[in-house]
Amino acid sequence: MITPADIRQKAQKLWDSGKLLQASLCGENLFPWMISFRPPNAREQLEDFAAIRVWVEKLKAQSKEVTAEGYTVEYKTVTHRQLGEQRLPERIVFQTQDDLLRFLHKLREFGQLHTLATESLVQYPALQGWVSSKSRQFMQSAGIWRQLLAVCAYFLAHPRPDCYLRELDIAGVDSKFIEQHKGILAELLDILLPADAIDGSASGTRQYGFERRYGLKCPEPLIRLRLLDSGLYPLPGVSDLSLPVSQLAQWKIPCQQVFITENKINGLSFPDLHGSLVIFGLGYGVDSLAEIGWLRGKKLYYWGDIDTHGFSILSRLRSYFPAAQSLLMDTATLEQFADLCVTEPETSRCSDRLAHLQADEAQLYQQLQHTHQRLEQERLPMGHVLQAIAQFGLADSGFAPTPLRGNVRA
Repeated sequence: MITPADIRQKAQKLWDSGKLLQASLCGENLFPWMISFRPPNAREQLEDFAAIRVWVEKLKAQSKEVTAEGYTVEYKTVTHRQLGEQRLPERIVFQTQDDLLRFLHKLREFGQLHTLATESLVQYPALQGWVSSKSRQFMQSAGIWRQLLAVCAYFLAHPRPDCYLRELDIAGVDSKFIEQHKGILAELLDILLPADAIDGSASGTRQYGFERRYGLKCPEPLIRLRLLDSGLYPLPGVSDLSLPVSQLAQWKIPCQQVFITENKINGLSFPDLHGSLVIFGLGYGVDSLAEIGWLRGKKLYYWGDIDTHGFSILSRLRSYFPAAQSLLMDTATLEQFADLCVTEPETSRCSDRLAHLQADEAQLYQQLQHTHQRLEQERLPMGHVLQAIAQFGLADSGFAPTPLRGNVRA
């Protein structure tokens, strides 16, 4: 049997959905709004007669019939074989929007929301579709709506401002506010800004997608590298550096070979090599290397984990640098150190089609998709790693290479 608390819950759900505001803004009428329920059947009427009498009185006590506002109880007269005629509630009806709003104590709040929406649409008619279709989100954002519009107004007046968020001078809005509300701001800006003020290739909030999309400056990714030849040092003893991508792109290091490895310790322990450097710690950040034009004139070698993501990163790197080769990422290495393999977690396996693998790499990638093996870089014995790198010409390391059993691509 439905109770006043149940009725309030259903009415609150309608309010929370935003459909009341949506209907009002679109000129639709949802009322009278009915709540259906199952009335007691003949057996229940007989067995729970007293309880049903109490239920009917409680419904009536909080209805519009008694309180002059809220819901109306519609009754139906039924004839019971033993009890005779019974007048029982059949439907609960809110006759008007105001009846429901008063019942929820939302009449004033609804008026404020409606005023805020209509004033906003007068200022920005293009937002009509968004406010109407996302009225729930609009309601949830009502407390910050004017600040959101202030940000939109700034970008309309200063499209693609070419400054950092911290530098935006918007009254009543700080950079932290924009950081916290990038999602909804992106939806509004996409509607309000002209197409030439939006970089369609940038999206989302990761990797400064918001900043790039709307012409803001963003911190550049840092590239960490070690110069493996003292002849390349910019200053005596300075071999380990982290540089913004744009600065590294300008510094055309006169090396012949560049090694790229994901594991930090492997990068730090990489042996000295004449005319060489090692870049490490990028992962899928290898995309940033595409901006470093002078790398295209060097011999590039990528050393990643022998797992699905290792080959995914290799393929990604090769999409920018087609001549890049793999190092210690072959079947021979996997078989030689199979006892050091672990299982690649199911939730982090790559199943993409990789377009930039060589035939044997593609075959190994497919094998890994079925076996779920993972041979991580740091599990390889250091002696074996040094033997592989020795094929590129060690400089003053004092290491005497011995023949390798595994195949190394060079």
